[in-house]
Amino acid sequence: MDKIALLEKDIRSLKIQGATNIALTVIKAIVQKSEIPDQQENNYEQILSCARRLAYVRPNEPLSQNIIKYVFDRKEQTASYYKRRALDYQMLMQQAIQKIINLGLNLIRNGAVYLTHCHSSTVINVFYEARKSGKQFSVLIAETRPLYQGRITATELLEKGIEDVTFMIDDCAISAIEGRLKNIDAIIIGADVLTGKGFVNKVGTMALVRACERAEIPVFTFTSLLKYFSHPFGNNDIEVRSGQEIWKEAPKDLKFYAPAFDFVPYTSNLKIVCEAGIIAGNEVADKAGRLYNFLRR
Repeated sequence: MDKIALLEKDIRSLKIQGATNIALTVIKAIVQKSEIPDQQENNYEQILSCARRLAYVRPNEPLSQNIIKYVFDRKEQTASYYKRRALDYQMLMQQAIQKIINLGLNLIRNGAVYLTHCHSSTVINVFYEARKSGKQFSVLIAETRPLYQGRITATELLEKGIEDVTFMIDDCAISAIEGRLKNIDAIIIGADVLTGKGFVNKVGTMALVRACERAEIPVFTFTSLLKYFSHPFGNNDIEVRSGQEIWKEAPKDLKFYAPAFDFVPYTSNLKIVCEAGIIAGNEVADKAGRLYNFLRR
């Protein structure tokens, strides 16, 4: 099995997971492929094929798929051109994340209670920077079945010095929003896909956002506009996972419904915290296109 095939397998099995990690994997592959001596000339198709294979292993990864738009804007260039473009995209990612962290740091309030769902490296870093600045706050974490990414979030927050962390099963999250545990000040989550009409995040997010809408609790989605998907997006575009992830030893002939994500329409209580500022959902398409012209393609 070649190296790209192994990486494909790792992404599919979630050994490599998280939008940022997958995008960095794609960038690294482009760079390495560009450095192979026999790829210096007539290399467009070979390097593009390598990048596409990794960027499209999972359908809901626009941060990786937009690498294709950015890096391969011109055909038949030298390998060093594609390497430079890939590293430039990585720099765009890093700059976006830093801007989001700076904005998020100002949103975190001393003594507040926040609920998060799944795992977002950007959300983790915002909480970390807020704690490092001296702020004290509480974080509630939904376990995020069936693969329990909430456990990753809980572990990382504790390791980074956030003392007041509470873990709960997913079914408790709604009652927590209703005030059964603590009065929640806001939900802070990431996103895998941004569109003009809504965003995509781990399954279970829809229920949390709707509950917050009823309870008039703000929702902040910390994410880069590099995750913008310019084409029409609907429920049929959501990745569906194997039922084996839910129940490995299930009875024979049992059917499963196992979407990996929710498509969540923008609501009035939801704000996108991104490199363009803190914006409403109906501003996403315009801001993304203005900031990153290549996303219009």
